[in-house]
Formats: sequence, C-alpha cells, structure tokens
Amino acid sequence: MLDRNNLQSFKASLSAALRTTNQADDVLSDRFVELRPGTVATLESAVNHLVTGRRGVGKSTTLAVLQRRAEEQGARVIFVDVETHKSRSYPDVLIEIVIDILREVQPKGWKSPQRGLRGEVKEILAVLEALRNAGAEVTESRESDQTRTSDFKVSLRGGVAKQYAKLSASGGGVRSKRTKTTQTSTQTRRKEEFLRDLAPAIAKALESAANLEGRKSLLVVLDDFYFVAKDKQPLVLDHLHGITKRSNVWLKIGSVHSRTQSFADGDPPLGMQPPHDLQHLSLDVGLADFATAQTFLEEVANGVLAPAGFKIRDVLTQTARERAVLIAGGAVARDYFDLLIAAADAGWEASQRAGTGEEPFAIGAESVQAAAGLRLQRKQTDLRNDAGRDAPSLESRFDDLVRFVRDRDTFFFLVRREHIDTEWGREIVELEDLRFVHRIMTTRPNTATWRGVETVVFMVDFAALVARRMRKAPVEFWKAGKSDELRRAEWVYEPQWAEGQSKGSSANAAGRGPEDDQLAFD
Repeated sequence: MLDRNNLQSFKASLSAALRTTNQADDVLSDRFVELRPGTVATLESAVNHLVTGRRGVGKSTTLAVLQRRAEEQGARVIFVDVETHKSRSYPDVLIEIVIDILREVQPKGWKSPQRGLRGEVKEILAVLEALRNAGAEVTESRESDQTRTSDFKVSLRGGVAKQYAKLSASGGGVRSKRTKTTQTSTQTRRKEEFLRDLAPAIAKALESAANLEGRKSLLVVLDDFYFVAKDKQPLVLDHLHGITKRSNVWLKIGSVHSRTQSFADGDPPLGMQPPHDLQHLSLDVGLADFATAQTFLEEVANGVLAPAGFKIRDVLTQTARERAVLIAGGAVARDYFDLLIAAADAGWEASQRAGTGEEPFAIGAESVQAAAGLRLQRKQTDLRNDAGRDAPSLESRFDDLVRFVRDRDTFFFLVRREHIDTEWGREIVELEDLRFVHRIMTTRPNTATWRGVETVVFMVDFAALVARRMRKAPVEFWKAGKSDELRRAEWVYEPQWAEGQSKGSSANAAGRGPEDDQLAFD
C-alpha cells in the first residue's frame, strides 16, 4: 500500500527507470527482463539483425544489455545514435554514420597493431570529414514537364584529394598543376562515388578493428535508425553492408518497423534483404497478447520497485492492474511507468478529497484512467519528432479515427484486411507503431453481409478518449468469451464513413448489443 511516507520513493524508483540508456550497468543487467527468452543470445550471434519495436518498448535497453554480455564473450560493441544525425540529408547522413563508427574503433594505444590502425583510420577520417563539409555544386541539370532533377557534385582539393587518391588506389580523373612552390589537385564527382571508392579502405580498417587485441568480432549497433529518411535507408544500408560483409563485423539495427525500409528491389537491388542479408527480430508484444504483456510489465516493474519494498499486486487493485496494461497499449514499459507515476499522484489526491489522506491506499482503476489523459501530449510530441514530414497526414488520420469511434460510442474500430496495404491503411499501421492505435485481433464481423470477410480489430489509444466522457467501458477482450463483442459490423472503418452520416444515415443506431448496458467507467 502507498502512504504519505513512501509515495515519493515509489515514484522516484519508476522515474529513474524511465531514462533511455545505451549503457548497461550491473543494476540494469540484473533487473533486465526479456520479452521472449533468448532474445539477447540471438542478437549475439554472427548475423546482421534488424531489431524493431514501438517507441518505449525497450530496444535501447535490450541493445545495451547485448553490449555488456557480448563484450563479456570477447566481442567489441560500438553504438551509433542515429537520431543525432536526423537533420542531415543523404549522403551526408551516411558519411556521419561512418565517421561515428571509425571514431569509435580508432585505438589509442601505441603498440604496433594499434598504431598502424590508428594511422589508417586518421587518414580515412580526414577525407570523410572534408567530403561531409564540401558544399554541393549543381553541375548538370535536366528538366521535363513532370520533374526537375539536378546532379550535385563536390570537389576535393589539395592534400585531401591526394589522400583520397592514395586510399582509393586510384588517381584517375585528378587534374594537377605544379608550380615552383605549390601543388594543387582537384577532383569533381558525386559524394557517393567517393564513398564507393573509399569502401575497401574502410572495410579493411573495420576488419582490423574486429580482430584487434584478440577480439572475435565487432558488433555495430545503429540505434533509432528510423531517423534516416525512409526512402534513403536502402542506400545507407547498401553501403554499410558493403563495408562489413565477408568480415567479422555485424550490424545490429534498432528501428520502428513501419518506418523502416531495409531493401529496395531494382536493377541493381539496394540495401539488405531479409532474411538473406539480415534477420528481423521484433520486440513488440501488444494487446493481442494481453496476458504476456501484463506478465512482462509487472515483472519489470517489480524488479525496479523491489529495492524500495513494493510489489505491483500490493500497490494496484486487480482492475487497475488490467487497466494499466490496456492504457499502456501492451508491453511498452516506458508508457507503463509514466502511467503509474501519474496514477499514484491521482490516487493520493483522491484520498485527500475523501478525507483519508493519512491512511494507506491502493491505486484504483479510476486513478489509472485519470492519469491516462496526461500522456497524450507527450505522445503527440513523439509523433512529430519521429514521423517528420509524414506527421501532418498521420495526425489527420488519427483525428478521423477518434471522430469515428466517438460516433460509434466505442474504443474500437475494424479495418478490412485487404485495406491494410492501401495508403490510408499504412497510415494506421504507422499510428500503431507510434502507439496511437493498438492491434487486438483478426476476426470476421458477425453479420451475414460480412460473412467470410477478414478484418483487423484496433483500439484507439485510451488517452485520446479519456478527456470526453464515454458512455461505456471498453470491452474486456482479454477475458474468456469477451472477444466476440468486437465483431461489430458498424465498427468497420473506411475514410468515407462521414459521408453517409451527412446524408442522414446513423450507424450509431444499428446493431446495438448486450454490451450497451455496461456501466460508465468514469
């Protein structure tokens, strides 16, 4: 139970666990809970991996634990935070990533292998930094009725150009002019062409780093890779794959699934194609696996709270425990902890209003629901940061979904499976990854006209609806026999749903079932 004396320690323990980290200390490693057994062991294997999961699901923590355990087994692990380069366009973002990798592997010792590798890396970095800083020049322009494209080229001059020629083992295309006192050289090409020619030297340096000091491999972690523009991701991965394959260097890429494109088919194909070039490993456990999500969240929370002497089952009522998982949208530990902190405050304030402020209290469902609305603004900020130029269209789609479920007086909507691959269907999947809607199940609506039609059931995030009084509680679909209540044909969403309403039709009046008699939850 919570009271005036221990409330602060409860909140402080959860707040400390909220920090995102790419460093695994003893405490983090000891309390780490795998969503699925063997996840870290799988990531240690000599394979390239794409690790996906929604924001806050624990990708960075998992990768931090991977670093600690892999280094104990004799590997070298380096981190690149791709978010720090989100303002860079291609190919500069690729150059920045390669620079980060080389700076991390550059040794500091003065023995022969370290000294030699340090010199190699220093030479490559000098060229890459000059290439990154070189301003692009429009050297060719082509125009048609539909499109206008320009070819941007850059120049490397003087010592940097000569250093590039040495590293690329080619002086082709270099124009030189010698005087009595100076020598200058220039080469004008696309940045990608410079990078391609530098690839063998970079690959050699990385392979040397992987084997330095008896290490058995080098794991390169690219965290938050989705901050690279989606259409440029195959180009970035194509180059990174080129400088790491056929060596003991392995890429471990953390990203959000719907905002990631690892491969682009074409002539030639670009990027890294699953499962041949990299294996996909998902860390998502949503509301479709409600029991698994609840077990995971409570295990993680109990590990965080144990030093302060708390257990979730003693602090939250049974209904509140279920409602907290529902509002967190599944196994998203960050959202869960955020919610518990706000719910503890709401519970304390409720006890004050009831005149029982000095007595111990447990957090009830009402307090959890009151805390839900506080999360929406933070999630909206995350959406604008993560979705970039797609944010306006995603926000518009979400607003339409909220209007739809409010019109139906529900928390849920259904989408025909065939519509998931449409443009607006993909927006719903992106909203799912951004935690604004939550996938529940696949089902067929319960009316004759929908017989044989597969639909996917989603729940609109609780936080978007809690500010307005809803007449019914959400269907407790995780309980036996309750999921059938989600098979409502009038809950099937299509973007044109409002057109029928404007003509006087009322889906609200159709298909009412026994669940309409549920008590208002607030």
